[in-house]
This record gives sequence, structure tokens and C-alpha cells, in this order.
Amino acid sequence: MATKKKALTNTGLKESAYEVWLAGLGAFNMAGEEGGKLFKQLVEKGREQEESNKVMISDLTERAQGLREDAKSALSKVTSPIEEGLAAAMQRLGVPTRAEIVKLTHRVEELTKLVQQARTTAQAKAEGHAKPKPRTRTARA
Repeated sequence: MATKKKALTNTGLKESAYEVWLAGLGAFNMAGEEGGKLFKQLVEKGREQEESNKVMISDLTERAQGLREDAKSALSKVTSPIEEGLAAAMQRLGVPTRAEIVKLTHRVEELTKLVQQARTTAQAKAEGHAKPKPRTRTARA
């Protein structure tokens, strides 16, 4: 009787192992078939997500631009009165503006050039009177 039990157990064990083997092959086969389908589905989902991200990024960029413009406007409203008040105070104190300083600097540069030209001309005239004129030689016959 012990041999019959052992024989039944070996046969059942072999059959179970064989079924596990077949199940593994079936899983491998299904993974191959379903893997291609799954890959295509993942690619499609990826495309959808990419489009969604592009729309979201575009919306966020537009919103950021609007916020930037709002910030510039608010800053202008705050700084403009301060700048005007400061300019008025400086004018009352007699401090020249940047434009006035630039204009004055250009005028000084022009006058410096004219003075330099006048000096050069005066020196040339002074040197011309101080030196005797070179004599011209007459040709001998």
C-alpha cells in the first residue's frame, strides 16, 4: 500500500509541476500579446498627457505675463510720485538734472576744442614772427 500512495503522489506532483509550467508559458505568451497592446496604450496616454501639459504651461505663461504687467503697473504707481517729489525737491535746491549736466558737458568739450585750436593758431603765428624768413637763393648765371 505504501508504494501505491507513493506512486500516486509522484504522479500528482509531476502533474502539478507540469501545470505550473504550462501556466508560466501561458503567462509569458499573454504578456507578449498584451505587452504590445499595453505599450500602445501607454504611448497614447503619454501623448494625451503631453498635450494637457502644453495647454497648462501655456495658460500658466499667460497668467505670469499678466501678473508681470500688473506688478510693473503697481510699481510705476508707487515710484512715479516719489520720483516727481524728489525731482521737485532737487530743483528747489538748485541741483541740476542729468540732462542739464550732459548738455553742459558737451558745451565744455566744444569750448575746450575751440580754445585748443586758438592756442595752436596763436603759437603758429608767434613762431612765424619770431623766426626770420628763410632767404631764397638766386640762381647764378
